[in-house]
Amino acid sequence: MYLKTLIGIGNPELEERKMKIRKGRLNTIEFVNEETVRKIGVVQEEVRSHRLKVEAWALSQARLRGVSVPRLIDYYRDQNRREVLVLERIHGEHLLRRISQENTEHIFKVGIQIALLSKAPLDCGWGWIDPASMTGISEHWQSFLLLYVRTYHRQFIEENILEEVHLQKVYSAIDSIDLNVSEPCLVNRDIKPSNIIKDDSGKVWIVDWENTILGDSLYDLAIFGMRYGHGALWESLVSGCGLDVSSPKYVLYEVIGLIGLIDFYREHKINYSGRQKQLRRLIQRFGSVMNGLQ
Repeated sequence: MYLKTLIGIGNPELEERKMKIRKGRLNTIEFVNEETVRKIGVVQEEVRSHRLKVEAWALSQARLRGVSVPRLIDYYRDQNRREVLVLERIHGEHLLRRISQENTEHIFKVGIQIALLSKAPLDCGWGWIDPASMTGISEHWQSFLLLYVRTYHRQFIEENILEEVHLQKVYSAIDSIDLNVSEPCLVNRDIKPSNIIKDDSGKVWIVDWENTILGDSLYDLAIFGMRYGHGALWESLVSGCGLDVSSPKYVLYEVIGLIGLIDFYREHKINYSGRQKQLRRLIQRFGSVMNGLQ
């Protein structure tokens, strides 16, 4: 569907065997040498003009908390004002390429690492992170979620993705469900098999932190569950984290994550009819949830 080329610079062996993988919509990745990878932001979003600066900051914070992430070597803007990250290169396989029976074991290890983040909060604001000021645009987690849904409200109504009554149920849930998080934690928001690498020694690493926000660690589990269902992989992740997925806010988090995914599909002209049905079913579940809270 979307492809990008990983390019070896100054290394004849790498230059001869160029590899294609799923394309990130905003970046290219270059193998500089056997030790180093360069990630280049080829598109600068207006709302996130410091995406890779966010990733550099998030990598340093995750690493301090014991999470296995690539070591940050450098961050700068090139002559074209593009953001550039220079990172430690991890040698190994994406879990996406490995059999599912192996995946469960390593996804469990990912869950343990997410738990490290949930137990080591950060005292520096909420919502989208601006590393230059270390503050977010939202005063607290609840207001961030409300703002996120409102961002898509009009276009979802106009394009008949959702009806007004559906969105009102989401707003009501945000207002009624206990979303209290005493201190914000790093939330990767892109935990998926292709962003998880098992290196040659068997160690599991989490890569790609440019979508990081500050909020509730349970949100990462919800995004994974929304994408891949609640089978063995999800159960392994939950088991590793030790977080409570029975709370009403878990379903709310899946809904909000799905709204963002559908917008990505819509923007890139990917068929989202299946995801649309999934979203409406999830929102209908709020009926019983909300009745139980009243």
